[in-house]
Amino acid sequence: MKTAFLTFLNRLVLLLALIFGTAQATLTDDLQGLVGQGNALDANLSAFSFEAGDNCSQLGTLNTSIEDYTQSIEALGAQLSDPLSLTQEDLTSLEDLSALARSMAEESLRLASEVQSIDDAADLVEYRAGLSAMLRLSDDIGTMADRILEMADRILLMADNIGSMADKIVYTITLQSANMAFIEGALLDTQENMVRLNASLSSIVYNLTLGQLVSNGNVLASDMNTTVLDETNMAGELARLEAEVATMEASLVGFFALINTDSGEASHYLNGDTLTYLTDLSEINLALAQGVERFALSINQTAPLTQTPVLSDATDAMLQLAHDIKVMGDRITEMSARIAVMADNIGLMSGRIVEVQGIMNDDTALSAASLGASQRIIVDVIGTYGL
Repeated sequence: MKTAFLTFLNRLVLLLALIFGTAQATLTDDLQGLVGQGNALDANLSAFSFEAGDNCSQLGTLNTSIEDYTQSIEALGAQLSDPLSLTQEDLTSLEDLSALARSMAEESLRLASEVQSIDDAADLVEYRAGLSAMLRLSDDIGTMADRILEMADRILLMADNIGSMADKIVYTITLQSANMAFIEGALLDTQENMVRLNASLSSIVYNLTLGQLVSNGNVLASDMNTTVLDETNMAGELARLEAEVATMEASLVGFFALINTDSGEASHYLNGDTLTYLTDLSEINLALAQGVERFALSINQTAPLTQTPVLSDATDAMLQLAHDIKVMGDRITEMSARIAVMADNIGLMSGRIVEVQGIMNDDTALSAASLGASQRIIVDVIGTYGL
């Protein structure tokens, strides 16, 4: 009986040893697996670059992968059970995981710097999405770092061989503390930079609308340039063009109101494309003013052959055209001045600003001359024909 009991006891000890040995082997393997996954994530994050043309959709995928990875860390921490016998490999894995979190925090700082340097109008959509994606990235990396630290603490609490591993454990804890301090600082800097960009916008945020205004203005100027007035079509053609100019004027005035509001709430970094678009708008407005002057001369020449109702409608449309184009010119000039005043980097852009202001001043003077001449001609026609 005694022999049978001893045999049972030996088997139980062997079974327990096997169970605990298997559990330890599983922990070691699981930690090393997390290190491998983390290395792959860190490599993908290191390879990502806004400047290289990578987009926020790709960063979003990386964010999702980091979130999934964090869940794996949480799952491993939750399934731990004591007692645990730590090995050198386990502590090395914990150090590696801490170092990975630090490396990812460094990458978040790099990407935050790239977001701030976006200066291509084509990247406007990416700009806003980039701010959101970067805030999410910094939050995800911070959460991941917290879960790594919590798992490490849990493993250390469950370890039954702390005494024999004391020196290595102290080193690991010291390393993790230094990494966490860096991670927290880096992620805070990233988040502050992203928030600051929300308050101190690059003027690139205006470029999409400015580009659309330039495109619409070019179409309108081309239409006006190819329109030929005669005694039969002048009222209809001018009414059509006046409606198109009024639509553009409304868009431009509304856009100016937005910029005017922004100027009271934020500063920004002046983007070179913004100045180019403003110059384009000024030159388009000059082309429209010169087109109106050409129409005025045409109406004056064909007035004797034109029926009074048609001539009356045409002169009314002409005066409205001149008014709308002048309003657009004023808003373009004011918009340029407002954006320049808001700029944090006006010193760096001073040469371009002076160049643009010179062009716009010339355009404004020529536009005023054309619109003035047009109005005088139309007023003379109205007086001559009793309109």
